[in-house]
Amino acid sequence: MSMAEACEDLAAEAAELRALVRGAVPEAVTPFEGWRVRDVVEHMVTIDRLATLSLTDAAAFNAEQGRFVEGTKPPSADRPRAEAFARIKAYETSRLAFLSWAQLLAAWDAGLAELIAAGRGAAEDAKVGWFGPPMRARTLINARQMEVWGYGQDVFDLMRARRAEGERLRNVAEFGVRTMGFCFANHGLPAPDPKPFVALTSPGGATWAWNDPGADSRVEGSAVDFCRVAVQRRNVADTALKVTGEAARTWMRIAQCIAGPPAEGPAPGVRAWDLPGAATDA
Repeated sequence: MSMAEACEDLAAEAAELRALVRGAVPEAVTPFEGWRVRDVVEHMVTIDRLATLSLTDAAAFNAEQGRFVEGTKPPSADRPRAEAFARIKAYETSRLAFLSWAQLLAAWDAGLAELIAAGRGAAEDAKVGWFGPPMRARTLINARQMEVWGYGQDVFDLMRARRAEGERLRNVAEFGVRTMGFCFANHGLPAPDPKPFVALTSPGGATWAWNDPGADSRVEGSAVDFCRVAVQRRNVADTALKVTGEAARTWMRIAQCIAGPPAEGPAPGVRAWDLPGAATDA
């Protein structure tokens, strides 16, 4: 995938969410940590700006990242995830609360356009700063798509709406697969060797596969189901994923795409309004 294609996929993902929030009540509360629809958009504005700085001005990014981290303080043993996300919300709201809803949406549109332009102008293999180790510029764009998709799910769930998924979802699935080692390390566990085989059915009916198909441990099923688990918007028990082997079962229990200390997704049944299937354990 080229940088231009990654940028196109990010733009399309954001457009899908943008179309939904146009008809949303900004103060309506999503299923995610008490965040309102407005909080989701404020987060998009903030992170798009940080990503643009990462691609265009490393010094400015480092300074802004420091203020962001200082203001939010990540989860820890004595600072639960809910508190951490409350701090994120407070940090972002303090900088954007003066904007009306229409102005905030306009700021999102403008900031995303700047990020897309910065992405198109960057070398895809250039290493740029982010939260955690530096990453390739194209990976950063893919990470932004993953976050738009993940936080966007909160609004889709609130409005009981089904997203029009596309083959661009592969970028989110790829992110979920590639962060498997991080998930285990984040919990102080050794990464499985061999890695679980992953075979997912895309929204268009294609099969996407990763790792050795001969592995005993496997995750198989819908790419949408897998991505929802990976971004911690569904419990694997509320999907139709077929999860085989101890390594795969552990992974699906601790899956976490977004950087930071270990966090848990929803409990079984909490966010399963549109998924009647249940995980099987072979």
